[in-house]
Amino acid sequence: MSEAMLKEHIKTHSFKRCYLLYGEEPYMVRHYKNALKKAVLGDSDKMNLSTFSGKVTDINNIIELAETLPFFSDYRCILIENSGLFSSANELSEYIARIPETTVIIFSETEVDKRTKLYKAVHKNGFTVEFDIQKENDLINTIIKKFTANNISINYDLAKYFVIRIGLSMDELFSEANKLIAYVYENKIVTKEDIDYVCPRQLSDRIFDLMDYIGKKELENAISLYLDLINLQESPIKILSLINTHFYRLHYIKQWIAEGKRGELAKLLKINPYFMPKYMEQSKNFSDKTLKDALEYGIFVDNAIKTGEMNEYIAVESLIIKFSV
Repeated sequence: MSEAMLKEHIKTHSFKRCYLLYGEEPYMVRHYKNALKKAVLGDSDKMNLSTFSGKVTDINNIIELAETLPFFSDYRCILIENSGLFSSANELSEYIARIPETTVIIFSETEVDKRTKLYKAVHKNGFTVEFDIQKENDLINTIIKKFTANNISINYDLAKYFVIRIGLSMDELFSEANKLIAYVYENKIVTKEDIDYVCPRQLSDRIFDLMDYIGKKELENAISLYLDLINLQESPIKILSLINTHFYRLHYIKQWIAEGKRGELAKLLKINPYFMPKYMEQSKNFSDKTLKDALEYGIFVDNAIKTGEMNEYIAVESLIIKFSV
């Protein structure tokens, strides 16, 4: 089902008996959950709202509430969040087709198995919407609209620079956009210098730079960046974890490309396709043997830190030096 159809349901108050909102973009799931709840009940009707958050074990309680007539309202709304109901079999699937017309059930989930009977029941009798990570161009236009709504000018190139700098998470983009709006509110225009000053690059983005230096054997730049991160109070343990993850991804990218799986890389690694060209280009800087050695040494360093055999700051530096020379 489409986001456009969901918007139409909210606008016209033509509700299905149940909705399932899920996907990799939590901002969109949260936005439409709240919009749908508000459309069903209005702003202040808490009497006809029942909320379940976390793992649900008592299905009968949900059914009893669904069968209860609303109090001075057209609808009763049941909001069920991160319930785990869509990961295994349960009896709620048999009830979905019998939900009364006076009840609207909203499922807001992070994990959904489309093979379950409950998913199939909601998809058939209600409405399911999966919210994927938004495309870069859509996010750029969204950011431009947000600044425009606050009477602040930002051109397309700067909006693109902002999105690339912050990443594709709408929560992070909006959080950083709000900071930037507050900073430039009097000037009413955004400059690159404003973005650089207000919105520091994410650690994961800096790790890409670090891995570039390591792969190109630029030891001085690699150590300098590592020390900069330490001075910014970044944890060496976190830096090590990101480096090890990065080596892991590069290792399998080279392996799977050799196996003819180039088009499946993002899915196999469970990362956003937007970042794949950068990973693929970076993988060319490392041989298969180097990546295998780096994975083994990363595990060794991690264990040495945990057992107290190596100081965490020096341990991570030793890994950087070993593969930058």
